[in-house]
Amino acid sequence: GFIVSRLRHLRVMTVPEFYELRYNRGVRILGGIFLGIAGTLNMGLFPILGSRFVVGFTGLPIEYVNYVMVGLLVIVVFYTLMGGMVSVVLTDFAQFILLSLGFLFGTYFILVHPQLGWGTIVDSLEQHKGAIAFDTLINPDYGWIWVLYFFLVQFIGIVWQPEMMRPLSAENARVARRVFWFSATTTVGRAMVPMFWGAAAFVWVHLPTYSGQYVGDGRYAMPEMMGQILPIGFAGLLMAGMCAAFMSTHDSYLLAWSGVFVRDVISPIKAALNGGRHGRAEDDTWGGLSSEREIYWTRIVVVILAVFLGIFGAFYTPPETSFKFMYVTGTIYFAGAVGTVALGLYWSKANSVGAYCALLLGAAGPISFLLLSEIPPQVLPSSLRFFVENSNISSLSSLVLGGLGMVIGSLATQKSHPPRAIDFSGME
Repeated sequence: GFIVSRLRHLRVMTVPEFYELRYNRGVRILGGIFLGIAGTLNMGLFPILGSRFVVGFTGLPIEYVNYVMVGLLVIVVFYTLMGGMVSVVLTDFAQFILLSLGFLFGTYFILVHPQLGWGTIVDSLEQHKGAIAFDTLINPDYGWIWVLYFFLVQFIGIVWQPEMMRPLSAENARVARRVFWFSATTTVGRAMVPMFWGAAAFVWVHLPTYSGQYVGDGRYAMPEMMGQILPIGFAGLLMAGMCAAFMSTHDSYLLAWSGVFVRDVISPIKAALNGGRHGRAEDDTWGGLSSEREIYWTRIVVVILAVFLGIFGAFYTPPETSFKFMYVTGTIYFAGAVGTVALGLYWSKANSVGAYCALLLGAAGPISFLLLSEIPPQVLPSSLRFFVENSNISSLSSLVLGGLGMVIGSLATQKSHPPRAIDFSGME
């Protein structure tokens, strides 16, 4: 309830909407731009990863990956446009049931497989990877900086818009806390199962008898393994669960990011051009888009984002692993949210100047990392090369800069930009 309760009490539907209530419309527009960009880039690899799972699981040739991706995106876009938020609720429920069963049976068949099993997996990882397979702190790709970064992110992780939509749609702050609590309790399990499958797949491709068609391309190892070890029926159940997960994730994200672009960028800009005063969208004097026009533009942006995702997934290669790429892109927004949301809710001196500083400084690190990663390493100076080679440093430093930007920027401009007070009395 650290973040959820107060945001739900304010009856906002997006975090940038809170920015306008707490700071001003300019902060809302800038925050909406950063959130939309971060979310869209974060989602950029989802379609291609889902397509690779289908191809690897079914044994299709690699050349079919882009065709499968386009087909899946067309289905998701049509489903999202026709169903809206109802489609998110339905596919979330189907995903939970089907994927829970698929995870349960998939893990069981890995553990009882004669060439896998717990002991074999542990021994093989120790043989091929050594201690770094079991100790995050000594693994050069992660280490204590990575652990500290994720520890800090967990305090503000709810501000990620796809996660935020559900508790902010709850009846009141008390119900919002329950929604977040119940969903959060499954997070560790949902993360550990596919990680275990990945470890098993690493062992699978190193078996002496392995002769799969995707030799040398580890991106297909896990789905290929599951497609071969699962009996008929259980394989279909897992595929159904994965398809439900694909649709659930994509319709949630497409609605979230299109909603942010429309509600927190396009509509406030229109309100400013029309001379509308500070307020909410349901206020007739607000001057932004009407509810009908928001729905209209959201559908258009959904299609635009889907086209972008298809092109991005087909041609872009992330500088590091897909997982690291996703948390680097998420940091574009998360780093600024440390100051703008957490301090904005609990620190009375937070003002608009501090919010601008937090958003800009927080986004600077991950954006610089992504841009510099596209430059050949031999061209970069040694200092920048070190920065690009370790995304953990850019991510953690961005969180610190975002918080410092809010504190220093606010304290330095208290007289010229007095903070806006928000009343939290009567909160449930």
